[in-house]
Amino acid sequence: MWSELETHLDSPDCISEKGILKAQHLGDYRLEIWFEEDKGVSIYELDFLPILSEEDSGEAFRPLLDKERFSQAVGRYNLTWFDSDTGEYNENAIDISPEAIKWFCNKIGKPVKA
Repeated sequence: MWSELETHLDSPDCISEKGILKAQHLGDYRLEIWFEEDKGVSIYELDFLPILSEEDSGEAFRPLLDKERFSQAVGRYNLTWFDSDTGEYNENAIDISPEAIKWFCNKIGKPVKA
């Protein structure tokens, strides 16, 4: 799935997103994600376990397999997990672009409000 995403992000078909407005933890590895749109918002429910469990997800995302860390997701343009020790946005923070998150939502997410 990650290699498909990389191809998509490099393609001219990749649309620049306005950003993520909000992320709400729903339990386990599920988030409800609110995207800013031209006219209103779109909302998706996304289970990240298949995304994080893939072999090609990379070491950077392994800390998110910790459910406590995962539950701390914040939607502020990107989807961000701040440094778990300091609460700061630094080299230990993890973030994913809104374009990548929207692609995952369209691929395996459940639309709540389109």
